[in-house]
Amino acid sequence: MLAKLASIYDPLGFVSPILLQGKLMYRDSRVGKLPWDSSLPENLAKRWKTWECNLPPILSTPRSLATYREPIKAIELHSFGDASGHGVATAVYAIVRQPSGTTQGLVAAKSRLAKQGLTIPRLELVAAHMAANIVDNLRRALEGFPVVSVHGWTDSTVALHWICGNGDYRQFVNTTSTRGDMFLQEKIPQI
Repeated sequence: MLAKLASIYDPLGFVSPILLQGKLMYRDSRVGKLPWDSSLPENLAKRWKTWECNLPPILSTPRSLATYREPIKAIELHSFGDASGHGVATAVYAIVRQPSGTTQGLVAAKSRLAKQGLTIPRLELVAAHMAANIVDNLRRALEGFPVVSVHGWTDSTVALHWICGNGDYRQFVNTTSTRGDMFLQEKIPQI
């Protein structure tokens, strides 16, 4: 299982949802504390085989953010963070404005297994933290381009309250205060 998961090269996280399913099955295999060289239980082996058969042999993704061969007037970055009991994920989209038109597309994504024992609101805060980190890295990578705005989106009012307030997780939030401010620059509508 680990060999297959590690063999998938996805530096920008475009196949994160697919990999997360495989990681969940790996976690399920470790719950039973099976020895490394033993066979998987029949139901898990069947799920794994189905997952493996559904993997596309080669995935190709268009990488051009700017469709037209002309100057870029403005770039907006929108970072979304979300969580469930199974996983935590973030995705960053760019809106690129050029004289001939506007294009948008996925720039990067990241997912990881949810740490067991954490509440959903705490996981949502972790997702907002991931969203802030990845968009901060992208902003630095796009230095020299006209990035006019960066927006953070979360559907968790509890995590947003923790980011804004002086709650129990303020120390965690303070470590990314400048990155977390993207959630506060504009009022975020309830989704």
